[in-house]
Amino acid sequence: MKETNPNQSIQQQVFDLDFDLKAETFAAHLLEGDVALDMNLSDYFKRRFSKDITRIVENDTNGGKLEVHLSRRSFYNIFPERFFHTAYSSTPFVSIMVADYKNRKLEEEQVRKFFKPLETEFFMQRVAIEKDEDKIFQSLGSANLVDFLTDLWHIDAGIPEKMAAKILKSIPLMYKIAGNLPLLQRILEKIIEERVTIEQGFVPLEYQSEDTSWQLGVNMATSGQSKTFLPKYTFTIKDIERPEAIEDYLPNGKIISVVTFFLEHTLPFESDFEINFTIAGPKTKFVLSETVYAGRLGISTTI
Repeated sequence: MKETNPNQSIQQQVFDLDFDLKAETFAAHLLEGDVALDMNLSDYFKRRFSKDITRIVENDTNGGKLEVHLSRRSFYNIFPERFFHTAYSSTPFVSIMVADYKNRKLEEEQVRKFFKPLETEFFMQRVAIEKDEDKIFQSLGSANLVDFLTDLWHIDAGIPEKMAAKILKSIPLMYKIAGNLPLLQRILEKIIEERVTIEQGFVPLEYQSEDTSWQLGVNMATSGQSKTFLPKYTFTIKDIERPEAIEDYLPNGKIISVVTFFLEHTLPFESDFEINFTIAGPKTKFVLSETVYAGRLGISTTI
């Protein structure tokens, strides 16, 4: 949760996120702060057009608990209606239809209350799994585990340990990163701590000119395209942050090895890629003289 605006409601903080926050992650975070939660699987019919968490109610009427409503199926939605509701015959009388509707809502409320302890227990089991997965994910940064997984997955030993740890954390999410260029770019920038740009093109067609006579319209044309339909991506590291360690950006250097390993596991197999880098230009300034007040424009100095 954000801490920059303590007066902002928890619901607004969750809804302001640019991704669908999983309810288990949200609950695990709040339970660490000893916040009592009341989970309600009540908005299943909103699932197709809403996020996992649909409402968060902060009030003191429920023992100080935070009511969280989810767009998930409850047991009431899973079982057929005949398990919980009595059959109602059609009638033209509005008063009878209204009474039937109120009875069905009362039956629904009772059924949801009956299954709520069981649904809460199942949900808390998933929260416990989420906590264990988070601990495993955090342990990927430990030195011993990084060394073990580096040997297991045959990661280049020349890759810096800090960057190798970041790559290991991204491996479980490779199925989301692969083919998603904006996400790939953001994660690559986080790994190497540099600004990266991507240009997409096509692999050029390599051919050799034959030493033979050329005849226009027979074996020669006035124009042509020497490109294939295979994609090619050019990754450029803009204005490298460590120009004093430029050897790391050369072929077989540490940074290039990191980028190459990451791209080999995220780009499509049939695509090609190229890695370049640029160096920031020197900053120049106009100096009349090294001695203070030695040069006076218009008196002793002209442009």
